[in-house]
Amino acid sequence: MPGQGQSETNDAAEPTPRSSPLPIDPYEQARETEVILYFKHEIADFLVPESRVVTQEKKSTEQIIVEEVLKGPQGFYRVQVMPPGTEIIDVTRRSDTVFVNLTDDFLHPIDLSVIPGKENIPEEDIPQVQAEMKRLAIYSIVNSLTYLDGVNQVKLMINNTQLSYKEMGAELLLLDNPAADADSPMTAIRRNKNVLQSPARITRIFFNALTAEPNWDMLYPFLSSKTMDGENLPTLDEFKAQVPIIVGGMISFEGNPVLEEEYLINKAFVTVKYTDHTTDALKEVTEVLTLDYIDGIWKLRLPAFLSQFR
Repeated sequence: MPGQGQSETNDAAEPTPRSSPLPIDPYEQARETEVILYFKHEIADFLVPESRVVTQEKKSTEQIIVEEVLKGPQGFYRVQVMPPGTEIIDVTRRSDTVFVNLTDDFLHPIDLSVIPGKENIPEEDIPQVQAEMKRLAIYSIVNSLTYLDGVNQVKLMINNTQLSYKEMGAELLLLDNPAADADSPMTAIRRNKNVLQSPARITRIFFNALTAEPNWDMLYPFLSSKTMDGENLPTLDEFKAQVPIIVGGMISFEGNPVLEEEYLINKAFVTVKYTDHTTDALKEVTEVLTLDYIDGIWKLRLPAFLSQFR
């Protein structure tokens, strides 16, 4: 039998001496693995995915995922929410549960100064914001791990110790587990889709901002590169120069402006109802908006009432 890369005519040639083959340890063979990690959206308080290819050698996929979450995001419009200095003690998997054992740095406050929009919050609001960011920190780990096949829940521990919800600073998780109380041991945590982005959530955030004087520096990242009529979105400076400031808001609505949403693969359609204040006569509008899925983030195509200013 010819060796790989040899032709049949080489059979009669003098064989080339070969050294004895070395034993191969399959655990030492590096391979590339794609993982999905979740980080906080740069502006909005929900998580967005980031796909990352990592080199895997002896470590388990579960440990690599937690390591990569602690390293922080690499893509645009994502920020890390994690107490500084948090490190892994060990990560193990038993059946459908991953046990994540972290250092007690995870109990420290999150640095709000590096999170856009949280730098200058009033002192009285800091405890609530810290609790919200800790919730996102926990679910950034949990949702990243439960993306793996067969992983249904994650058990978080600190220095090999099971702590209560209060000790972990995770009282907000009780909203998802009303049978527990703040002083009870924190149970294994399942995936939570309510902390993730969705086309409807993106649209509500954008429309809520338009009911007051919009901050386009904050809103522009929510916009797709295309408008509803298929044109290219103007640059931020051009956009701000073209869109007038309307006192009292550009639109208004009662309750939730989103009526329904429909997903496709890389596109979504969201039906909204609102009152347009950008013309002399107020106009009731029901409109189907398009959102594009760009690099893991849903982005809204510029609505018609804003396109008129271009």
